[in-house]
Amino acid sequence: MLQKVKPLLSFLKWIRFLDRIQYLKGLAHKKHTDAALDLIDENAHKNIHVVIDQSENEYMWVHPQIVEFWKAMHKECKARRIPIRAFEFLRTRERQDELHAQGRSNATAGKSPHQYGLAVDIISATKAWDLSKKQWDVIGAIGKEIARKRNIKIEWGGDWEFWDPAHWEIKDWKKYRQAYNHCVGNSIKIPEETRLRFAFLENVYEANRSR
Repeated sequence: MLQKVKPLLSFLKWIRFLDRIQYLKGLAHKKHTDAALDLIDENAHKNIHVVIDQSENEYMWVHPQIVEFWKAMHKECKARRIPIRAFEFLRTRERQDELHAQGRSNATAGKSPHQYGLAVDIISATKAWDLSKKQWDVIGAIGKEIARKRNIKIEWGGDWEFWDPAHWEIKDWKKYRQAYNHCVGNSIKIPEETRLRFAFLENVYEANRSR
């Protein structure tokens, strides 16, 4: 029992540190501690979106570091009884244009890392996007700490002017897009297997950059 409680106590201690930082900045708002506690759902296991795990098929053509980040994020949040799920990894051009038309994405087809398997949208498994700003801050802080510990160069949409707190993307994703477009434009076959695919695109990018 103590092993289950310890991560939560450590987590709340860290969240209280965020409260103090916000206080020193002179900001008046709901405490991050309260926001973190509101994210906890003891009955989440009864929700079908929590019970059903992500399918391995969803990781096809998704960068291994995005998959690693998501799995670590899910594990950390589960330890704190915060239910989350990955809403979207890879998108088609049609899906991207649809989201742009709805005002839910600032990117049109060809300009989003989702189309190249270089991003993931992470939402609450029980509340979806219906979280307070402070709750998104808590999730964002957890994700950033995971990325720091695992040395994953990732960017959070919650830091953008076009606020998109569910979104996480590989920082240098555009190099893969450049390599992908080069291959398509020159009829170069890209490997189907996911890890080989991204290793191949990295080599294409480096080869073109050194010219």
